[in-house]
Parts: sequence; structure tokens; C-alpha cells
Amino acid sequence: MHTDQKTLEKVFSHIDREELANLAMDVVNFPTPTGSEEEVARFIHDWLQKQGIETFLQHTEPGRANVVGVIPGEGTGPTLLFNGHMDTALSGGPEDLWITGSTRPEWQALARREDDVIYGSGIVNDKGPLTCTLAMAKALKESGVKLKGDVIVTGVAGEIGRSPVDHYQGPAYRGKGHGARYLVTHGVVGDYCIVVEPSQFRITWAQCGAVFIKITTYGEPMYGPFVDHPLSPKESKNAVVRMASIIPALEEWARRYEKEHRYEFGAGTVVPKVNIGSIFGGAPFKPNFSPAICNLYVEAFMAPEQRAIDVLREVREVLAATEIEAKSSLFLSVNGYESKGAEPLVAAMEEAHEYVRGRKVEPIRDAFTSTYADLTVFAEVGIPAIKCGPAPEAADAKPATSEMQKVEDLEAAARMYAFAALEIAGRERT
Repeated sequence: MHTDQKTLEKVFSHIDREELANLAMDVVNFPTPTGSEEEVARFIHDWLQKQGIETFLQHTEPGRANVVGVIPGEGTGPTLLFNGHMDTALSGGPEDLWITGSTRPEWQALARREDDVIYGSGIVNDKGPLTCTLAMAKALKESGVKLKGDVIVTGVAGEIGRSPVDHYQGPAYRGKGHGARYLVTHGVVGDYCIVVEPSQFRITWAQCGAVFIKITTYGEPMYGPFVDHPLSPKESKNAVVRMASIIPALEEWARRYEKEHRYEFGAGTVVPKVNIGSIFGGAPFKPNFSPAICNLYVEAFMAPEQRAIDVLREVREVLAATEIEAKSSLFLSVNGYESKGAEPLVAAMEEAHEYVRGRKVEPIRDAFTSTYADLTVFAEVGIPAIKCGPAPEAADAKPATSEMQKVEDLEAAARMYAFAALEIAGRERT
């Protein structure tokens, strides 16, 4: 440990647990589906300004902005970025019902607290962790500790996995790195980056990319009394029936895919999954006609070193084997990466975990390496990056839907980020 204990405790003394909890709840209370992040970005901007922290907004497109706060160092040490995102997987809007089928309080942009637990959309992914970096930045500023390098905190728009397709167009459907990519191509860069996504306080420096694939089957529009039901689906003139017969082949491929593309690295294993996310064909209000077209939408995660074109070719081989006429195309592709040169970050966060939480960090679960995170954007442009953030530690907890966070975990995360900032930006650049 480079930083002396007196300095650490001085900074920690400026992290107020209740202030952190209240700030996290304030941020959760802004509905921020992808494409609608500017209002909360302005709130964070104004809050940072009140703390005397240099801050500015990056408008990525109308209604959307990244927010950036800077604590300048002396200019002789490394610059450390902290990155979190402001859009949420669920926000309580009507579109959510197509995914969830129902609504629950923790999926709403309405924070509530029960004893030491905060509920609400984004408290885990990713507003709670993001708020921890804000509390950390305030503590660094108030403590008066002099750093060698800059510390930058960022809240970005458009991390959640969405992409424009068909009639779903516009800012609400631009995610998967939208804000982070704008960030690093418009001047906000550093020597290192800690992506504060939920990981149960565990550490990864590898993350999946992903492809979104649209598959289309064709049939013949036909009034119900003239429809036949051949034994072979490939002879059916109903596009939905044809698509339904393709699904088992896709599911079989999905089981092979995650085995064939497993990726081992120093922190654990990446297991890229395949998911059938949507199917649409025909007119719900006119089921007396067989449809001439049916679309199915698939996500396939990609381990580091995979290529999008190769995944598409695998899908096309699966479709060809069914002998059913089908068209397939990509409508989103982002690469996965194993970050290089992240060893100083890993060491700092491992020490931070042991100092703050009193025990060694545990190996990360496959589910937290096998997702997309903006870590890939920083790795792509050569900024060494890791992911580490608070999340419920139950084995069955899923960050996108288990939106509940212990206040004590938020406080621990803020302290760990402060520890890492002092360790990384507190040294001379080598």
C-alpha cells in the first residue's frame, strides 16, 4: 500500500453514509430509460458544482448528455477515470411490460428505503455505484489531499443494450456504449479506468461484446379457410410456423456456442450466451390471416477475440441446416475485450477490498464477466480498465432485476474507490 493510513482515514471521514444514501435515492428518482439521460446528468452536474468540483456536460445528441467531473492533480501522476452509466435497464414505462410481463416496485424510478436497503430502478445497475464515485470525489475535494494525477468521474448515456431496428428508431434505442464511445473520442481519456458496474465487489478485466441478429422467414398471406397444415414445417406457407420450427435449431446452437467460445483469463471465465429476445409476425388483431413475414431477434454475446462476421456465419449455417428459407443480418456489433495493462488497478482494488471490507476479494462469477459493460470501450482505445462495483451478493441475485442495494455496501464502495484513487493518482507517473 502506497498511501499512508492517516491520509486514507482523512479522506474516509468525508464520506457521509446518510448523505450518500440520500444522493443515491435522488439519482434513482429520475426516470432515465435509454435516450432520456440529460435531466439526471444536469442534476449530477449541479451537485458536483456545489461541491466545488470542476464539471461539464457533453451533449451526445438532443435530450442526452454525459456528465464529467474533474479533480485536478499536480500533473505528474497518472489520470484515473471512474465510469458509470445513467440509463437503466428498466424504468417503469409501458415498453418494460414487453420484457417483464408485470411491474414491481424495484423496477420503478422511485427510490424507497427499508432500514439499510434501498430499492429502485438503477440502484444496482448503475446509479448506486455511480453515486459512490460522486461521494468519493467530494471526499477527495473536501479532504484537501494533494494528488499527483487527475481523478475524473463520469456518468455516461446509453450503456444499456439497445439498438435501432425496424420501426424502433431514434435516441431511445442507441445504447451499448453510445455515451462511453462519445466520451473517449471527445477528449475525456486517462491512463486507467475503473468501470463501476455491479460485480459483487469482485474484479474483472475482461468483458463480452455482442451482436444483435435479425432473422426473417417468409410465407404467403392467406385467409384462414384456405390454410393447409402440412406435416413438414418447411412446406408450410405460414411464416410464423416456419420460424417456430427454426427455434429448436437455434436453441441447440446456443448450447454448443457457449461451450465452443468459452474464454479463460486470469480472473476467471467468460461464457458467452445466446438469447432469443423477441419474435414478431402477422397482425395480432387479424389472426384469421396467415402471415407472409415473421422476424425473430437474437443476441449472441461475444468473448474477446471473437468476430461478429463469424457469429453471423454460424447462424446462417444453423438456418441452412433447417432447409427453411430464412434471411439473417446484423443490426448491432460490439467487440469483447480482455484489457491489457490493468495490473495496477487490480492490485489497488484488491488492497482496497481487504482494507475496507476486512477480507480478500473473491473470484468473480461467470455471469459478471459474460455480460457487456463499457469496459470494452476503454479497452478498445487502449485505456487499461477493470470492472468492480457493489451488488447484492446472493448467488441468485441478477443485477438487471434484483434492484436493491445495502447502504453499507454503497459506503464500502465509495471508500474502495477513494482508496484506489489515492493509490493510482497519488503516485508519480512512470
